[in-house]
Amino acid sequence: MSAEELKQAVNLIKAGKKIEARVILEPIIVAEPQNIQAWVWEIETREHEAEKIKLMEACLLHNPDSNLIKKALAALKTQQEIPVSAVETKTPETLEAIRIDPFTEITEYQDEFIDSSTKKACPYCGELVDESAIECQACGRDLVVAEPEVGEEVNDKVKDEVENEVEEEVVIEKPKKKKWYRRTWIKILTFFLLMPVWCVIELSDPDARSGFKVMAGVLLVFFITLVSLFLYWFFTTNASRANLYNWYQYLSGQSTSSVPGEYVQVQGTIYNPGNSSFSLVELQAKVYDDNGDLLGTSTQYLDSKDLIPGTPTYFKMDVTSLLSPFQSGITNQQVLFYDDFSGKFNGWLENSGTEGETTYYEGQYRVTVSSANFDLWSNPQKSFTDSRVEVDTVRQDGPEGNRFGVQCRYADANNYYFAVISSDGYYGIGKVVDGEQTFLPKNGMQVTDTIFAGTAVNHIRFDCVGSRLTLYVNGDYVDAVDDNDLKVGDVGLLAGTFEEKGTQILFDNFAVFQP
Repeated sequence: MSAEELKQAVNLIKAGKKIEARVILEPIIVAEPQNIQAWVWEIETREHEAEKIKLMEACLLHNPDSNLIKKALAALKTQQEIPVSAVETKTPETLEAIRIDPFTEITEYQDEFIDSSTKKACPYCGELVDESAIECQACGRDLVVAEPEVGEEVNDKVKDEVENEVEEEVVIEKPKKKKWYRRTWIKILTFFLLMPVWCVIELSDPDARSGFKVMAGVLLVFFITLVSLFLYWFFTTNASRANLYNWYQYLSGQSTSSVPGEYVQVQGTIYNPGNSSFSLVELQAKVYDDNGDLLGTSTQYLDSKDLIPGTPTYFKMDVTSLLSPFQSGITNQQVLFYDDFSGKFNGWLENSGTEGETTYYEGQYRVTVSSANFDLWSNPQKSFTDSRVEVDTVRQDGPEGNRFGVQCRYADANNYYFAVISSDGYYGIGKVVDGEQTFLPKNGMQVTDTIFAGTAVNHIRFDCVGSRLTLYVNGDYVDAVDDNDLKVGDVGLLAGTFEEKGTQILFDNFAVFQP
């Protein structure tokens, strides 16, 4: 119930507009039939005692415990039963009218309407209550009692009536927790642990029935076989020991390998066509040794809201925790250099000119090319012989006819290898030697279906190992070429244009591994 609506109805009643007040009060009673105040004011709008009695009886149907309404109804009925001659013998000065005070919820005898200026609003629910009230009849909360003025007395009768109207607080007892030995899994575990003991006792008992002995023998053989298989699996496979080590890492809070600068990861893409709804996608990576034994399993979950329909989503899974002292035949790759561009720590160039701009942008590195048929790049000032370069790329703006990728064995602006892709589905591996650019082989960029078009994330990997240059896009092998011109140099990021200018590429998670 809105306190403001009730106040508005009270003001209308005081102004003599009882019909208008009734229009406000009746919906309140329909919505909240337990609201005694609304009933009392509705009764106040009636002129005839018969109508008041009917309303009081209707109120008691919804509120049978209301002493306020019971007393008022009994008083009205008693007054109706008094003979007319007896009523006429009273003088006007001694005739008292029965009135109901909606705020204190008691029946009292008064000659004038109660002045609402002696009331105050409850600070919790907004209902009007007596200034001396210590508890709100509507919400049952304790009120801060103001200091009484000189000569003001506390009406004990009012306090008693209010307290009788307050509903008792319902206390809901919390369910008691089961004791540990009453849990279901404890009972099952105890049964399996005690089963072989029972079997041995039953088989050794000469007075036991033959049927029980047969059952005990079968269960004992089953238990011995199960334990033997577990011990064989534990002592002959690496998977069990690796998983036990992973469990130890989990309990001890270790999530990665204890060897600094080394990790192994699984990467790939997920495509959601958007044909059906789902909640989660489970990704599972299993690591095996050279003998085919499972070293361990890593699981990752992706929420459906992270997989945009019609757009491939790139993912990485760290399986470093599966590497343990028990491993056999698996090698991890050492991280030679890594930058997520969260800070300006690694010497990437920040420059702006008429040809374009290279700068940090919201935790990524952005290359903008403003000229046609032009390349811009940046290097972290490192030096590697053999390397595996990886990076995440996104086309932020510009034409799809573009090119962007990575460099390796960068000696200077006139000598380096590069691997690039374009947003419209082309790739290229090439070199710049003595300032002359050449694609390998010499037939320009080629078409591939491994590139995600538009503004989707494309993961580029470029391996420069010996004379072999290999390109992977989004985890898939694309092409490989051989060249011996360049031996050592820096790595870098590159973006360029063809006939149409305005290419803008974002780079993130740049990493160089020991191949």
